[in-house]
Amino acid sequence: MKKLWAVPFLFVASQAAAGGWEASTLDTSFMYQQGNYAEVGTASVTYDVKATTQGNLAKTKMAKNQTRTAFAFKTDVAGITLGLASYMSGAIQLSGGDASAAGCVPDPTNAAIGFCSVVPSADVTVNSLALLGKYKLNDEFSLLAGANQYSIASGANVTALTGYYEVSGDATVPTFGAAYEVSDIALRVELIAQSETKVSNFKAQSHFAAAGNVSSLTDVTAETMRIPASTKLNFQSGVAENTLVFGSINQVNWKNAQIVIPAIGDGSAGTGVDGISSSFANKTTYSIGVGRKFTEQISGLISYATEAGGGKTTTDPFTLRNGYQSISLGVRYTTGNMTISGGYNYTMPGDVELTHPTTLTASYKNNTVSAIGLKLGVSF
Repeated sequence: MKKLWAVPFLFVASQAAAGGWEASTLDTSFMYQQGNYAEVGTASVTYDVKATTQGNLAKTKMAKNQTRTAFAFKTDVAGITLGLASYMSGAIQLSGGDASAAGCVPDPTNAAIGFCSVVPSADVTVNSLALLGKYKLNDEFSLLAGANQYSIASGANVTALTGYYEVSGDATVPTFGAAYEVSDIALRVELIAQSETKVSNFKAQSHFAAAGNVSSLTDVTAETMRIPASTKLNFQSGVAENTLVFGSINQVNWKNAQIVIPAIGDGSAGTGVDGISSSFANKTTYSIGVGRKFTEQISGLISYATEAGGGKTTTDPFTLRNGYQSISLGVRYTTGNMTISGGYNYTMPGDVELTHPTTLTASYKNNTVSAIGLKLGVSF
């Protein structure tokens, strides 16, 4: 039973529409592999997330497709398991500017702002590199500790209604946890936590969106960004011969981790730049699934995940959905010391109506997100 573990695939459903800017969570399953182990995976995420605006009733794609790659490695040294994992932990990838109609003037004092899209365009990714250590107190209990470095990728930018912004920064976040295992029945319960950490060197530059002159970027002062505190409970247990039940509960305190970029001037008629501020709400994501070993080489899984939304209406231009539900299917093939995993995820974001103080709107209905992933693991 203990060799049935084939659960975490790279494109877990929560990646498709997670809270805040989260794209992926830290997957610690590689730390429990026997001997030396390395894995690499990639996922292609397709966003069929469209909206209509007050000035353009044709549905426009608001979120960009993404490709996410991750790798992990672990080894045992003097009774301690050491691991290294790299993955995309965050993303704000939007194409809202495409929804602006002909005649758009991004000036709140001009009536032609009614032809504009309030949804931003953005190209921001956050990459993580986690270093972990695991120490077994006995056959059942283990302790985990380490650090996770979050880095905003070079060239990150956001184009909002009346401002263009470039951002940068990184932060190192303490990571710690504990696990309880009973190998005879493939039981494992693991709790992993990360503390809230300020991005101490977060930097933002901006200029009026219509200026079109990146050389005129102005440093913004008093900007803030935080990595939210999070707690994730992972569990699995054999329930019958060659059958495993697994799941997770992921709680993230986004409310205390808003992104704030102050305004420069009054932001009107090209004389200044509006500030932007997120309005993230705390989120809890639940997932449950069943894995089945069909032969010594082939096993499969099916899982369901859900995250509650913040309501059917919002005033936040970065909000594209009201929670979500998703289902994942996967299969793993083992040959010798190598495993090949692949699968498919389908996510249904909840409908949401965006209204803005400028009277601009965006309506999201009947959207979907899908992902295809592949992962190769090798023991040596």
